[in-house]
Amino acid sequence: MCFLRNPHNIYDVLRPLLAFSKVFGQTAFLIAGEPPYVQIIVSRTEYIALLMNIVANSVCVYLNIAEGQLSRYTGSIVMDMGLSYLFPLGAIIMALLAIDNFLRRNITCTIIAELFAVDRSLQRKHLKLNHKRHYVVLVRLLFMLLGLISMGTVFSFGMTFFSEFSLRNHAINAFSYALTGIQFMMVNFHFVAAAQLVTYRFEAISCCIRNRLESASWWIEQKQRWGRRMEPIDVVAELAEDFAALVQVVDKINRIYSNQMVSLICGVGMFSIFVIYASSYSFYVGSTQETRMTAILITACVFYIIMTGLVFISAVGVENTINDIVGLLHEALQRENDMCTRRKLECFSQQILLRKPLLRCMFYDYNWKTLFNFFGLVVTYLIILMQFYKFTDGSSNESHSTV
Repeated sequence: MCFLRNPHNIYDVLRPLLAFSKVFGQTAFLIAGEPPYVQIIVSRTEYIALLMNIVANSVCVYLNIAEGQLSRYTGSIVMDMGLSYLFPLGAIIMALLAIDNFLRRNITCTIIAELFAVDRSLQRKHLKLNHKRHYVVLVRLLFMLLGLISMGTVFSFGMTFFSEFSLRNHAINAFSYALTGIQFMMVNFHFVAAAQLVTYRFEAISCCIRNRLESASWWIEQKQRWGRRMEPIDVVAELAEDFAALVQVVDKINRIYSNQMVSLICGVGMFSIFVIYASSYSFYVGSTQETRMTAILITACVFYIIMTGLVFISAVGVENTINDIVGLLHEALQRENDMCTRRKLECFSQQILLRKPLLRCMFYDYNWKTLFNFFGLVVTYLIILMQFYKFTDGSSNESHSTV
């Protein structure tokens, strides 16, 4: 895998990123050919990558369950067992998501092909898409997330020098941390990259509307590929078709990646509940050894929260861009005097308002309201757990006093 310096289309942008994801078995397929003649190939290498992903996650589950976990005492048997099975549960989910991505590879290729068609249509309207800038943004984001995982893994393994637990236990913990963390990052990065790709095209549509609004003309004269005849292009109708194509792309993204996020975000919420509870107990009651071991889980929790925040920020970016397009169309309706053009602009705005493309899953939309609801859910469960701990502690004290 090599990173390109000057990508010319969306395939050049995504090929290195998909190849990097294939190393970890999350995209076990290959996009071959030159656009628009592109097809998906699944060779022996891709099957081996998927098999290695399943084997690695199975080894992670076996090591964490059969070989034992680092001891963590929270005052609750349920919490101790939950902390012991967090990494195995994450490994099982990641293996299932790798299989799901493999089975949905044709839909992924369809999404890329439709985005390529939208790019060609936007270029006909004299819009130059800067694929290099978008590619650099995605690569920098990927490297930043890899850096966070690397620091967490090194920190987890470095605790060997400050702990009485064996090197074997720390190696298992670091291996589980790195394996589940990288796969969690790649699955989330797929969603973030898809949201960025769609947002970039919506921003191009917004830029085109703004340019036409400033020039006070909704027609473009374009020379035919063969001959000297100039062909007029109806910008409003063309942009409406591009927008409809992007709406279909968003629906496909929701079908694949948005629904995958359900298990991951719910897992992050559960992980946060366990980690915050364990951290509170270790800080007030636990020993120094327990506090150091809980610090490993805190670093993982911070990373997962950052990734979840990126998911919601990317989804909100799509919604904000749509709102900008609606505002520009409203301004164009106020300025335009031609009745035919006004009717087209009105139909375009109604198309957006009646079928607003939002990144959502089967249960909720990815917006700030949903994020705050998750935060409230985590706090509520923490309060309930604390009340049960007080109740258990009070009951034990009463039994001792009775005896």
